[in-house]
Amino acid sequence: MKSKDNFERSVSDSETYKREIKRVNVDFPVWMVKEMDERAGRLGISRQALVKVWISDCLRSENKLAL
Repeated sequence: MKSKDNFERSVSDSETYKREIKRVNVDFPVWMVKEMDERAGRLGISRQALVKVWISDCLRSENKLAL
């Protein structure tokens, strides 16, 4: 898991792109939401921010593998 400093850097990097925002809804099992809330709480960030960082990291790592 990224530290809070790395998280803030990721957010700053993503803000640079100024991409269009598309709202999506995702249903998660209750146990996943509880774990996400615990991890987000430890990092001092929101659940939404945690999910955005995780998905961004996953997509970036897959892009690196494809190169």
